[in-house]
Amino acid sequence: MKVTVKLYGTLSQRFPGYQHTQGIEVEIPEGATVQDLLALLEISESQGAVVIVEGRVLKADDKLPCRVPVGVFQSIRGG
Repeated sequence: MKVTVKLYGTLSQRFPGYQHTQGIEVEIPEGATVQDLLALLEISESQGAVVIVEGRVLKADDKLPCRVPVGVFQSIRGG
């Protein structure tokens, strides 16, 4: 299934030519999880990405819905 992903923070720098207004379209298998998507995008768990769908923060093992835009946010750290 195809999913439109919008990247926030410095995550978009990983994809040359990325345009936030369009996002990127990726092909993932039916029933893919958040963890599967992040692996496909080569975003490691240590980068602390937060995945949001329809205003809801998803966990790593949550399945991604079909045809719903996905936001991948870079977590903010510091002190």
